[in-house]
Amino acid sequence: MSAAPSPSPFERPSAREIQRQRTRARLFAAALAEFARAGFDNASVAEIARAADVSRPSFYFHFPTKEHVLLELQWRKELDLVERLQGSHTLRELLAALPDAIADVYASIEGPGVARDMVMIYARLPEYLPLAEQPFPLVRLLERRFTEGAQRGELRAGLDPSQATFLCLTSVFGYLIAAPPDADHRANLRAVVGLYLA
Repeated sequence: MSAAPSPSPFERPSAREIQRQRTRARLFAAALAEFARAGFDNASVAEIARAADVSRPSFYFHFPTKEHVLLELQWRKELDLVERLQGSHTLRELLAALPDAIADVYASIEGPGVARDMVMIYARLPEYLPLAEQPFPLVRLLERRFTEGAQRGELRAGLDPSQATFLCLTSVFGYLIAAPPDADHRANLRAVVGLYLA
């Protein structure tokens, strides 16, 4: 079975598709603003829809749950993070760059608690979001660097690269969930990721 062909660069999206994308973008922005204003748990889908000038069913068409907005935010921020880390060619370089990259991406999320809620999405939905099984680019990048680092002797002795990837990410997520907002994220994340180096 062959993959579907890529869309032609000469194909123009329909007016309906453009409108769908704009509506989704408005809903996404309105949801993040509502999360920042009211907190994730108290955020109202009705208020999000009103702010985006659409109906409640329109929200659910684009995002089946409020959690799906956080998943979208997580995906976008993860892509930003991976792009920042692409120049790190060794495990040591990656783990040196990771704390600053995470702290910067985390700080770029507006609203008290929204970044923490985004990270907590994995604790909220563990039954269908097992971290070890996700094809997320950050997991793939870290596992590749941990595997290469083990071959070069950069990885702490006794750690399997897959195990180290999982433990490193869950340690980082756990820190971000538990840390007070005014904590020195860069220094603390350096201490966390430094545990994996030989």
